[in-house]
Amino acid sequence: MNLLTEFKDLLIETLKDNKKLIIGLYLLFIICFVAAWFLSGSGVESAIGNLASSNPNDSNIGEIGVVDIFIQNEWGGIVTYITSIFFAIPAIIALLYNGINLGATGQLFNHVIPNGGLRYIIYLIPHGIFEITAMVLQSVAGVLLFLFVWRFIKAWRSSQTHGTSDAFNQTKKILIQSIVLMIFATILLIIAAPIETYLSVPFSNLIVGT
Repeated sequence: MNLLTEFKDLLIETLKDNKKLIIGLYLLFIICFVAAWFLSGSGVESAIGNLASSNPNDSNIGEIGVVDIFIQNEWGGIVTYITSIFFAIPAIIALLYNGINLGATGQLFNHVIPNGGLRYIIYLIPHGIFEITAMVLQSVAGVLLFLFVWRFIKAWRSSQTHGTSDAFNQTKKILIQSIVLMIFATILLIIAAPIETYLSVPFSNLIVGT
């Protein structure tokens, strides 16, 4: 219980300390999503014409296992996190890619299915609340990992720092916060996977109709 309380306190502190970064990256994702939705237009329809007869309701989402969805999202997040030591570029690219990809997919469904755009948005809502938030937090964690490496090297090279241990102690808070965000993102993905597998399509059907 003490461990859970300590993690909760660390999480709250981390979210507060990095509130501007989290909000900024979330806004970046939303901008990419909206821009891709409105700018892709008929180009998406012609580029992916083989999806013209499909929709979120009769897709094989339900045939994809919960574990498969979780592993795919978690592994992508881990790769993004680790590779973000390279100036946090992968963290930003992953966010841009996902925003553009999801927005363009929405435009595709909007073109080829009656009420496709609305159906797609409603389909995304149940699991996207958790999954998209997790994706943003993974990118934030990647940025923090880069900042830790950068500040650690800077502190280590400083004449005012007494060795590697001292440099690490001065900068470890950022590393800890990045790990906390990755753990929290994992929890969110665990919640999102069964929702995406079993609930998102029925929810879309319920609201919009089959």
